[in-house]
Amino acid sequence: MTHQLLRRFAAATAVVLALGGAATAVLAQGQGPVQAETSSWQIPGWSFTPGVTVSAIFDSNVALATAPADVQRTQGDQLFIVEPFGSLEYLSPRTEFTSGYRGFMRRYVDITQLNGFDQRGYASVRHLLSRRVSLFAKDSYLDVPTTDEVELNGVPFTRIGSRSNNFSGGVDARLTKFTSLSAQYDLMWVKFDRTEAFLTGGFVNGFRTNLRQHINERLSVGGEYSIRLADLDKGLRQLTFQDAGGTLEYVLTSHTSVSAAGGVSHLIDRTTNFSRTGPYVRGGVTRTGERVTAGASYERMFVPSFGFGGSNQSQELRTFVHMPFQRNRWYVDGSVAWRRSNPFVANELRLDTYWVRSTLGYGLSRWLRLEGFYAFSRQDSQVTGGEVNRHRGGMQIVISQPMRIH
Repeated sequence: MTHQLLRRFAAATAVVLALGGAATAVLAQGQGPVQAETSSWQIPGWSFTPGVTVSAIFDSNVALATAPADVQRTQGDQLFIVEPFGSLEYLSPRTEFTSGYRGFMRRYVDITQLNGFDQRGYASVRHLLSRRVSLFAKDSYLDVPTTDEVELNGVPFTRIGSRSNNFSGGVDARLTKFTSLSAQYDLMWVKFDRTEAFLTGGFVNGFRTNLRQHINERLSVGGEYSIRLADLDKGLRQLTFQDAGGTLEYVLTSHTSVSAAGGVSHLIDRTTNFSRTGPYVRGGVTRTGERVTAGASYERMFVPSFGFGGSNQSQELRTFVHMPFQRNRWYVDGSVAWRRSNPFVANELRLDTYWVRSTLGYGLSRWLRLEGFYAFSRQDSQVTGGEVNRHRGGMQIVISQPMRIH
C-alpha cells in the first residue's frame, strides 16, 4: 500500500509541476524581481497570488477515538490532500488589504467514507484616516471535519464537522503624543454538523477597549475593559463575561519585548443564576530577529465554552518559532500549545489539550517549495479511557507565484 501511495503521489506531483511551471511562466512576464515571503509578498499596489499544494499524509487516528484497551492502537490511514489557494492584496501608504481562500480536497486510500472538501477563508483591512486615527477590520472562516482542528475552548475531540466565523473591527487613535486609545468589537459564531449532548453552538458578541500611556521609549502602562455576551445552544444558555484590569508593555532590547496584564473577571450565567468573580492574568514575550521570530504567551481567564457547561476557567500556554522564506532557502515554522479547561459545573469533565505543529521547508525556486510537516494533537479528559491522540505527518509540494495587477 505504501508503494501504491508513493506512485500516486508522484504522478499527481508531476501533473501539478507541469501546470505550475506553465502558469509561472505566464505570471512572470513583465515582472521585476520579487521578494519571496511565506505569508505575504508585500508588493505595492494590487497583487494576486494563486497556488496549489499537493500532500501525501499519514493519519494515525482517523476516527479521533480512544485506543481500545485490547489492541492499544487506533485506526490509521493514508490520504492525499490537494489544496487550491489564492490571495488578493493591496498595499499603499494609507491602506493595507489582504484576503485569501484555501480549499482542502481530502482523499483517503482505504476509508473512502471520510473523503470530503473543507474550506478556509480570511480578509483584513487597515486604513489610516489621519496621522492619529486608523480603522481596521478582519474576518476569518473555517469549515473543518474534526473538532481538534478548530481549537474551540472546552470542546472534546471528535469527528464532527464544525463551521466557525470570527469577525472583529475597531479603531486605533493617538490622543496625545504619549497616549493612545483602541476600541474593538468582536463577533464569533460556531455551528456543528451534528448536535450532540456535549456540543453547543452559538454566538459570542464582545467589546473591548484599551487606554495606554507611554512613560518613555521602552515602557508603557494602561488600563483595559471588555465585555462578552454569549448566546449558546439556541438561546438555552446565556452568559455575560466582564474583565477589567491593567496592562504593561516593556521593550527589553531592540529585538525583544514583554507584555503583561491582570485584573478581575466577573461571570454571570443568566440561565442558571450562577455568578463567579476571580482574577485573570496574561503575559507574553516576543523576540524578532532578521532570520528568526520566536515568542511565548500565557493566559488564565473565564471564557465561554462551546462544550461542557457553557463556561469554564481556561489556562493556556503557547510558544512559536518562525524563520521566514525570504531570508533563506530553508525555513521553519513551529508552535506548541497547551490548554486546560475547568468547567464550573461540578460533574463536567476537565480537559487537558495539547497541539504541536511543525513545518520544515526548502525553496527550490521562487515559485516552488518542498515541505515536510508534522502535527500532533492530544486530549485527556481525566477519566479512564478518556485520552485521544492523533499524529499526522507527510510531505507536500507548494506552488505559488505573485502577479501584480496593473
